Amino acid sequence: MQDQNIPIDIQTSKLLDWVISRRQCTKTWPQQITLVREKINSAIQDMPEHKGITKLLTGTYINYFHCLQIVEILKETEADTKSLFGRYGSQRMKDWQEVVRLYEKDNVYLAEACQVLMRNVVHEIPGIKKSISKYEQVQREAEKKEADCVKNAQEFRDKYKSLTNQLGIEGKNIKKELTALLSILPEMYKEVAQEAQKTKEAAGFYRSFLGEIIAGSSELTCLPMLQYIIEKGDTTVYEWRYGEPPLRIEAPILSDEPETAVSTDDAIDFGDAAIDFGSSDVELETGDIDWGQIDMLPDAHEATIDFSTTEDAELGIVVQGTGVEGGVAKDNEALTVLDYHKTRNMFIDDLVELEAFLKQRLLEMHTTSKESKMGFSLAQSHSTAEIPTEQLEVMLSQVLRTIDTINRPKLKNLALIRESPRYADRVASSLQQHLRLAEKMEGNRTILAERRRSAATEQARLQPSLKKLIERTKQLQADIEKNISKKYNNRPVYITGGVTSI
Repeated sequence: MQDQNIPIDIQTSKLLDWVISRRQCTKTWPQQITLVREKINSAIQDMPEHKGITKLLTGTYINYFHCLQIVEILKETEADTKSLFGRYGSQRMKDWQEVVRLYEKDNVYLAEACQVLMRNVVHEIPGIKKSISKYEQVQREAEKKEADCVKNAQEFRDKYKSLTNQLGIEGKNIKKELTALLSILPEMYKEVAQEAQKTKEAAGFYRSFLGEIIAGSSELTCLPMLQYIIEKGDTTVYEWRYGEPPLRIEAPILSDEPETAVSTDDAIDFGDAAIDFGSSDVELETGDIDWGQIDMLPDAHEATIDFSTTEDAELGIVVQGTGVEGGVAKDNEALTVLDYHKTRNMFIDDLVELEAFLKQRLLEMHTTSKESKMGFSLAQSHSTAEIPTEQLEVMLSQVLRTIDTINRPKLKNLALIRESPRYADRVASSLQQHLRLAEKMEGNRTILAERRRSAATEQARLQPSLKKLIERTKQLQADIEKNISKKYNNRPVYITGGVTSI
């Protein structure tokens, strides 16, 4: 192979050092290029109207190769100033010819072109690409978060609607609607009492069973509150305590005193931080409510009543006679046994006790004595307590139905509102929090949409700039390879790692 056919490979990152080390340029070229740039800035102030020149001077760094093109264009526009000796009288042509001459002195143009190529390949083009990639990522993330915000906002609104439907209100004026619902509490308690009366057979079976097991028990007391409701229904607490209905009932006045402040450690923080859409929700239909936490009414009779003359005087109840005659039911005694939280809790305890017994009985009836690992089994009791499994299952289902009736979320919330009017404020605040969170999600979606549009605008602006920069860098690389090739007897020159590798 002849020497002139051996290619010259130059790494882009070492291009400037290569031309200086081969003495194609001097190390003082930065000082020389300063004078050239001043000449260009001066000459560019007076340019003819020409499409080619306008295109060259638009949005680009003017280098030596651009100056050569400008001189060629000026040969056409300034042709009338050309003398017989081939010289041009136009100052424009003289200025640009001087720029070209300064560029070619010591090959300053080559050093500058190498530096521009290196800067474009190493910094400019990768930087624009990175910015475009970043804006694309911002758009993708914003779009995904927008969808999440829309979904979460709808979930909060659906949750609000579900809870209001669960409470039986429209949700326009929550506190007022909840207070209005208190009128249906007696009917709901009546329904509970009716369901409880259907457990009479189960309660009788439990009492009979205990009588068989506990020998010598002449008067066995079990499930006292459940048994009372089965026999007499949802009477007043007064009648339950004294065994006779009151002559007059004075409805208790509910206290509207401020509630004890809730510890800040247990408060829910709905700040600007990311929202946890799980455990922070206010669940009204789940979880057990402690029926004994709120007692806004003064309880006049907590201990067992001794019907002596002294106690009657202290209680303020005058026993006028026997039979249906009695006193006045006040305070908690004016409430029904299901409306008063302490007797209601006793009723629920009885139901749970009966449920546990029936479940245990069913389990043992399905288990043979050989498979049982217990030393004692309820199945070993007297045969008179034996009933069919199917009948026992019917009893259990009725007990469970009664428990579900008394534990309905709507009844629980109304009972708490009945005992503490301030509880309605807490329920209203809990429900409205869902709407506030939905509005916050919609506000976040608006911000994200604006961010996404802004990123799309910036990406659209950078795409043409990147394309144009790549095209001009490719042309600059080709011009450099061509000029270096001329200096080495037209040997092929390849700049590796250039714009073509990006």
